[in-house]
This record gives sequence, C-alpha cells and structure tokens, in this order.
Amino acid sequence: MHFLDIFIRQAHPGPCVPSYSSYEQKLEDARIYKECDCLPWQVLVDDLAGSVHQAYGGPANPSYVISSEGRISFYNIWTHAPSLHRALEELTSREAACVVRGGIDKKLHIMAMMVAGWPAIERGLPQSFSDLESTLPGSAYGLKAGYKLKPALSPIALRARPLSTTARAAMGGAGLYIGTRLLR
Repeated sequence: MHFLDIFIRQAHPGPCVPSYSSYEQKLEDARIYKECDCLPWQVLVDDLAGSVHQAYGGPANPSYVISSEGRISFYNIWTHAPSLHRALEELTSREAACVVRGGIDKKLHIMAMMVAGWPAIERGLPQSFSDLESTLPGSAYGLKAGYKLKPALSPIALRARPLSTTARAAMGGAGLYIGTRLLR
C-alpha cells in the first residue's frame, strides 16, 4: 500500500500567500507543507493549470483509494480518516481489487473540518476569512472556535479508527441530553 498527496492549489489565497505565479513557488510551498505536517509519504505537485485536480473532478479535499489495477475502489469526497480506514480494511481483506463501501462517501464530516480547518484559513487572512464568511456566514468563526477546542475534540473528530457502536450511542445520548438541557 502506498500513500501519495497531490498538492493542487493555494486553497485560501490572501495577502501573505497569493495564488501561485510559478511552478517553483508551488514546489516550495509543497515542500513546506510536507515538512510542517510531518508527512511520511511522497507529495506530488500538480501543474499550475491544475490538470490532475481537474481530471479527478476538482473537489477541495478528496481522497481516492486506487487499486493496483488503477481503478478507483473508494472515493472520499472530503478526506476523513475513519472512512478511509474502513475502506482500506475492507479492500485488504478481499482477494481481488473491487469497489468497497459503496464506492463513495459523500459526507462532509463537519466535526473533523471544524477541528482541523482553521490553519488553512489562517494562512490567507484576512481575505480567506471574509471570503468564507460571505459564502457561508458563521463558518469562519466556527472553524476558529473548533480549532481552539481541538485538544478536547480531536480524539473524536480526528481519530484514525471509527468509534465503536457503543461509543457512538453513548455520544449520541450525551448530545441529546445536553441539547435538551440547553433548550430549556
């Protein structure tokens, strides 16, 4: 099994991090990304036109599980480690490459996005913040709050393995209890 990251574009350009004007600038940014995020796998860099990004549909943060035959076995529309973990487990437990977990996960996994999304917005401040707020009011503030709560939320939101059924039921019950108390 091999992991690759394809560096596609400047996600949230701003005054300090403008859109790329040269391939060398993009290569340097990819090197910094790999180093800062301590990625142990290769980071490939798309061309300035975004040819690879567009060939795979152009979404913002997808993951693809591609079989050794070059076929897409699973597509995670918004990268989510537990979903990928389940797909990889299912794929490796089979003798032949195939489509797993229905082939696609379209969920946005909002909690993971809220806990981990702020650094991308922060890089492009203040433009990225105002762009996000004008597109989806309250979302930039939510990302900032989620990031501040990362120490408490990340064990749930950013876990590699899915929660057990018992843990999900307990969290749901706790959420209902807290919600009913807040609505009183």
